[in-house]
Amino acid sequence: MTATKPGDGRITVLFVDDEPPALRAIERAMGRTAFQVLTAGTPTDALKLMGEKRVDVLVSDIDMPEMSGLDLAQVTRRDHPNVVRMLLTGHATMEKALHAINEGEVARFFTKPFDANLFVDAMDKFIERILRLRVDSESGAKAARSDELKKWLESRFPGAEKATRSPAGEVIIDIPALLDMVDRAAAPGLRDMLRREG
Repeated sequence: MTATKPGDGRITVLFVDDEPPALRAIERAMGRTAFQVLTAGTPTDALKLMGEKRVDVLVSDIDMPEMSGLDLAQVTRRDHPNVVRMLLTGHATMEKALHAINEGEVARFFTKPFDANLFVDAMDKFIERILRLRVDSESGAKAARSDELKKWLESRFPGAEKATRSPAGEVIIDIPALLDMVDRAAAPGLRDMLRREG
C-alpha cells in the first residue's frame, strides 16, 4: 500500500490491482494529475485503507485471486457508500463490467492498459457527485459524534440535554438545577467550575 502524497483536500483515488507493474504504471501516469493517488495490491489492503483514510473513488481491477473487483465493489458499496466505485478490466471481462454498471455496483469502467488521460477526462463528470458525497459523509460523521456526546451527557446528567431557548434562540441554563444534577452525579470539581462560570 502506498500513498503518493498526503491528504490535502484533493480528490483521493484508490487503485487496486494484484499486479505490481500495473500499479507502478498507474502511479507514474497519475503523478501528472491533480488527484491524490493511493494504491493497494489486494482487496484486503484496499478495505483497510478505506477504513483509515478518506477515499473518494475506488478503481479496482476486476480479476484478482483473493477477491474479485466486483466483490470488492459490493463490499465497498455496503461499508463505504460514499465512495464512487469504478472497475479496471480486460476485454475478456467486459460483460461482467457492464453487468456491474447496470446493477449499480460501479459508476464506470476502464479497459487495460490504463489510460490516465481518459480517466481524467471521465472524472470531470463525477467531480460534483464526489464533492456532494464527501459533504454528506462529513455531515453524517458530525451528526454521529453529536449523538454520541448527547447520549454520554444524558447518561451522566439525566435531563441535562433538554435545553430551553429564548425567543432569540439563546440557550437558557438553570444554574441551580444544573448544580443539583452535578451534586447528584458526585462531580465536585465540575460544581466549583460551574459556580465560577455562574
